[in-house]
This record gives sequence, structure tokens and C-alpha cells, in this order.
Amino acid sequence: MKPCAEKNQRATIVTSPSGVLQVSGVLDFSTILPLRKQGELLIVEGPESIEVDFSGVHASGSAAVSLMMCWLRAACRADKAIHFTGVPDLLERIIAVSGLSGHLSFERPHRCCE
Repeated sequence: MKPCAEKNQRATIVTSPSGVLQVSGVLDFSTILPLRKQGELLIVEGPESIEVDFSGVHASGSAAVSLMMCWLRAACRADKAIHFTGVPDLLERIIAVSGLSGHLSFERPHRCCE
């Protein structure tokens, strides 16, 4: 049996020179916990308005939605605005079907108090 190449991929988050949090790799239940913790730290330490770019993500599912919600809550606790860009079509569809489109902002920064 041939191993699945995606299972050998890891997920990363880095801060670009412009301050954007860039997420890449495979987002699944085996990769999101360390990524979640790292992202929460970057959100707390980051600017007042945070952009999280998912254009480097090449495989994702409901675990990625959970990750995004965790980061949204971290931004809310830190009184920061957050929005997500480059979200893959499949992930956007999962978010829509889950009824979370109103909570996860793709257009402009979202603050919990709005």
C-alpha cells in the first residue's frame, strides 16, 4: 500500500514581513493543535488588526474550521480584529454549511464587539 503524501505534510504558520500570518500545509486533526497554540500566541502578541492568510493550505476540513474558530476566540479575548484571506473553496463551503459564515470574516477585520 502506498502512503498518502498528505499525511507526511506538516502545517506551519509564519509571520510575513508585512505582518500577515501565513498558514500553509495540511490542516487536519493531527496538525492543528500545535498550530493552534502557535497562532494564538502570534495573535495575542500581534497588531490590533490581524490578517490570517490561508492561501498556502492545500488540504483542509472541519479541523481547519475549528482552528479558525479558536483563533477568532483568541482575537476576541485579546480585543483584536481578525480576518481570514485566501481561504480554499472547500473550506469556505464547510463554513457556509456549518452556519459560521457570519462569524468568520473574509472581507474585512471582525471584532467580537461589532
